[in-house]
Amino acid sequence: MVYGNTTKEGFILLGFSEYIDSQVLLFFGFLAAYSICILENILLIVLVCLNSQLHTPMYFFLCNLSFLDICLTTLIHPKFLLTFLNMRAISFYECMGQLYLYIGLQSLEYLLLTVMSYDRYVAICDPLHYNIILNRKVCVTLSAVTWLISLADPAPIMHFLTKLPFCKSRKINHLFCDSVPLLQLSCGSITKVGIVILIEVAGLALPAFTFTLYSYISIISVILKIQSAKGRLKAFSTCSSHLTVVSMLYLTLTCIYFVPQSSNTSLNNSKTVSLLNIVLIPMLNPVLYSLRNKDVKNAFLKLIKRKRISSKK
Repeated sequence: MVYGNTTKEGFILLGFSEYIDSQVLLFFGFLAAYSICILENILLIVLVCLNSQLHTPMYFFLCNLSFLDICLTTLIHPKFLLTFLNMRAISFYECMGQLYLYIGLQSLEYLLLTVMSYDRYVAICDPLHYNIILNRKVCVTLSAVTWLISLADPAPIMHFLTKLPFCKSRKINHLFCDSVPLLQLSCGSITKVGIVILIEVAGLALPAFTFTLYSYISIISVILKIQSAKGRLKAFSTCSSHLTVVSMLYLTLTCIYFVPQSSNTSLNNSKTVSLLNIVLIPMLNPVLYSLRNKDVKNAFLKLIKRKRISSKK
């Protein structure tokens, strides 16, 4: 069956429509997850801003990551939550805008994690020159460059994708407007889009992954040379959180974009895996990186004491 002009009619986000009897429960569950994610990341940013002891390169990049997670979850969740209330329509331009920003924010995430791997590399492999190498100017420059690259990154993909005719169906079997389910709705040739995606992966994602891998090979080799077990554990603990998040991110991206998805079962599995990117990872980032960190805990306790003192006055 051939459908009409999607530019005028837009799309229908199916979300988790297959779970008919659990829509209300899922709505409140994901609403709670979204709220927790926003509060955690705002709290981390506030703590870093208010405590001068946390004004270090590591926490500067963590603030960037927290702001990114707030943007990413806010981009996806409001429209996703509406699907549980049977409000699934999304206009063509709204869908394309969401996809553009999603690609950009995903690119920003792995670029930021690459910069953070460099931060950990310098901290462990060259600790004496840490503050000199990663001075304020360098940190701001690295942050600005990653944001600028990420905002420009989706443009070539979107240029070709928006020209495709989408006439197989209006129904997107996904949680939001993502490239894979959208391409499956196209009745035109997706060769050019595929080539552009491969070029961008080869030119941006692959170098980022390679640099991160090299950083951790160097870090592990240095850690193994530390004689005391306590010293090795302490050194590894400074980068274990980052390594966990990097592993989760690249694993989920591989499952979503590089595993063939020809059946409905595969698409449903892709929706489940996508939850890691838009729900679990943004929720876990503050916990894995900072909320279990002694410096952050002390900053949090100081903030509570300060509020108590001001309330008594």
